[in-house]
Order: sequence, then C-alpha cells, then structure tokens
Amino acid sequence: MYRIGIIGTENSHAITFAKLLNLPDEQGRYRHEDARIVGVYGPDMESAQEIVEKTGVSFIADKPEDFIGKVDAMMITSRRGSVHAQYAMPFMEVGIPLFLDKPVTSDPAQAAALMEEARRRNVPVMGGSGCKLAGDLKPVVQEVNALREKGEFITAAMNFSVDFHSIYDGFYFYAPHLTEMALTAFGYDMRSVLACETNGTVSAIARYDDFDVSLCYTAGSAQSGCLVFGKKGNAYHEIGISDIFAAEVDHFVHMLHTGEMPLPYDKLIRHVQVIDAILTSLKTGKETPILA
Repeated sequence: MYRIGIIGTENSHAITFAKLLNLPDEQGRYRHEDARIVGVYGPDMESAQEIVEKTGVSFIADKPEDFIGKVDAMMITSRRGSVHAQYAMPFMEVGIPLFLDKPVTSDPAQAAALMEEARRRNVPVMGGSGCKLAGDLKPVVQEVNALREKGEFITAAMNFSVDFHSIYDGFYFYAPHLTEMALTAFGYDMRSVLACETNGTVSAIARYDDFDVSLCYTAGSAQSGCLVFGKKGNAYHEIGISDIFAAEVDHFVHMLHTGEMPLPYDKLIRHVQVIDAILTSLKTGKETPILA
C-alpha cells in the first residue's frame, strides 16, 4: 500500500484527490487498491479536519516533517506556489516521490534549483496543471500535429480563465492552466512571448521558430477553447476539464509504481519560465525570451 500525505488542504484539489483515492465508487470499487491518502497538514485546520471527516484520512500532522516515516509519497497542493519548494525539499532530501500542484513554484530560479535537487537525488516528481491531461485537449494536439506534418498549420488561439490579481501569487495562480495546455498542444520549444494586459485579461503572442500562437488569459470567462487555423479551414475545440483530477491521480500512482515521470524535469517547470517571461513582457512592453 502506498501511503500518501497532503500539504495544503486549503486548496479544493486536496479533498478532491483524497476522495478519488480513499472513497469507493457506487459499486464499492476503489480507483486504486494500493494507494491511500493517510495524512494531511493544513496549515488551515478547518479544511484539514474536513478531509479527515469526509475521506477517512488517518491523521492530521502537527508540522510537515511529521510525515517522514509515515508516508511513501507526498502531494503539495498549497495554493501559493511560492511555498511549494520549502514544503517539498525535506521530502526530496529523503527520496520521497512528490506531486507539486500548479504552479510547481512561483519563481523560475527556485523551480530550476528544486528540479536540480530532484535530479541529483533521482526523486520522481510530477505536477503542474492537470489541464494538460484533459481528454478534450487530445483532439487539439492531434489536429495541430497533423496540420504541421502536412505543412498546413498557420496559427491558433487558445484561452483559459485567469485572475490576474489573485491573492495567491497573482498571475501565477491560474496562468499555469493555459500555459501548460499550450505547451502540450504546440510544443515545449516556445522561445519568446510578447504580452499586454487590459482589464485583467492578458493576451500573449507565443513565438516558435516557424509559427506564432495567441494565448488569451481571459478574466472571468466560463469556457476554455482553442481555434486552430489551417490552410484549408479552421476548427474550434471547446476544452472541458472535468476529468483532470482523476487523470492526475492515475498518473501519480503510475509514477509510484514505475518511477517513470510523466514529464522530464525540464518540461515540468517550463510553464514557470513561460509565465515569468510573460510578466517581464508586461513590464517592459517588449518581446521577451523564455529562458531555460
């Protein structure tokens, strides 16, 4: 049995993951027979207690380090990416596999240092936005790839909701969703961005070697989608995300079984580097390279 702990119960993702792993379906079957959330740490006590009461978690930790020796893996779901590294590092130092919710961190230098430590210690890590795993994104990826292979892809525009002034590290809180969907659909070799902001909506031109795409971080929008422009026609895809939490859990348990990361360390933190470049472009008004 894989014993999993969660830090960051104030995030609704925490109780969602606990329900997926700890509660059986209507037929009495567990999604994964050999993985359970066994302990949680708030630091918000009310949300931690709710998870215990609703999902049968065994204990609430008094402090993060109390998990060591009691768990086989950790999920860091704290809303602020700026605290992820400090929570993750003690577990990384003892070789405990990690899930780091979006954003992996809210600083590219910190993200790089964290991944370097994971690489040095050979600790498997996954995380970021679950939106890159959405089933509705797969047809977008397939269409873009097919058009590019035929030399018929022109450009695309994709959107996802954002709260530019979020109390949880501002733009970093929601921006990973669209950023990682775009990286999945168009490639991780995005080289630069040029961005502007109006009324909380950020429009960014993401530049690749042979095409550009428009990323629309839309304030207050209820629907995400992608419009793909091809030489012989255009296609619009709505992108729902109701399946992403189950997909994240499945990928995490698979990683625990095999040690195989869904993404290599460099791609796992690419969204942090893109978001940082967008913020820099907003400040300078200039096209900004995305640094590795």
